[in-house]
Amino acid sequence: MSVLSIVKGCPLFFDLYDNEIMTICERCKVLTLKPGDYVFKHGDVGEELFLILNGSAKVFNVNDKEIAKCKKGDLFGEMVLLKENVRYGTVQSDNYTDVLVMKYSDIFGLYKTNPRIFSLLILNLSRLLAGRLQGAGKRISNLITEMEESKKAA
Repeated sequence: MSVLSIVKGCPLFFDLYDNEIMTICERCKVLTLKPGDYVFKHGDVGEELFLILNGSAKVFNVNDKEIAKCKKGDLFGEMVLLKENVRYGTVQSDNYTDVLVMKYSDIFGLYKTNPRIFSLLILNLSRLLAGRLQGAGKRISNLITEMEESKKAA
């Protein structure tokens, strides 16, 4: 599978043409990780977002509890596009993994050079974050229900 087809499948790049995606990818680099390598740790400062091209990685919260697993085509670190450059979790490769690294400055550089690409990326980022927020809200609601049921049973 080509880099272009993997990137096209990522929700951040929805509605972008192939040549527009390539415009972004040309500015990126690929990071190759071994099992156990960290992409970043909680508290690190960074300006990159990441897309897994192959392999996978685990996401840990501040208490080192695994909260998610990222696989080919998954995006993480996207909060940097909201100028939130302190990492709130840890991401660690759990096998041989290639990650596309995109810099904040490269994405926001498109504001002047290609406003169409920039606008679609920001719209897609909003949609992506809204979906994640909705999912987090559902998980919180389920946890509250479980806690209430646990209290009643006790």
